[in-house]
Amino acid sequence: PRGKVPALCDSSTGLTVFESLIVNEYLCDKYRVTSASVMPEDAVVRARIRLWNEHLDSQLAPAHFTLLMNKDKESEAVKRQALDEALRVYEEALGASGADSASETGDTMRCGPYLCGAHLTLADISALPFFERMIFSLRHYSDLDPLAAFPRTAEWWRLASSRPSFAITRRDEAALEELYNKFLAVDYSFGGLAKK
Repeated sequence: PRGKVPALCDSSTGLTVFESLIVNEYLCDKYRVTSASVMPEDAVVRARIRLWNEHLDSQLAPAHFTLLMNKDKESEAVKRQALDEALRVYEEALGASGADSASETGDTMRCGPYLCGAHLTLADISALPFFERMIFSLRHYSDLDPLAAFPRTAEWWRLASSRPSFAITRRDEAALEELYNKFLAVDYSFGGLAKK
């Protein structure tokens, strides 16, 4: 539908879902087999997962893309600041511990060592491939380590990305380079993200 990928057509129900986050939640809900699901039943944890995913989609992803695609040196510092601000949300939340610190700061996304606490959730699963691409692309094309100023976020990345379930899905750098060479060859001066 709408030419979007990924998409999933569930032949048992006739339902077609698209958008990564919606597909992931659907699969978690349909095939829930244990209480240790990556999308727990607890409403607070589910809300935190959705808040993390919203932050990833609305703040971090656009900040990364606009910095990577930037061809205007005068605006580079502003674009780097936007990326740092989006990453700072991860850093601050990963530094919070327990309900007390969350209630004191009003932070609804407290966490550690994973994004929603002690266990891997859909928030981590959604963020991992994005962080993989962000770290690779900014290091390779901009000689920039996006996590250099964010040690807790870098530690989360090391922990979460070392899980065997993620390690087997990682793209090799040659495949990532081929993908980003295509993106970088496009002229985005028509507007949209290039103007932001």
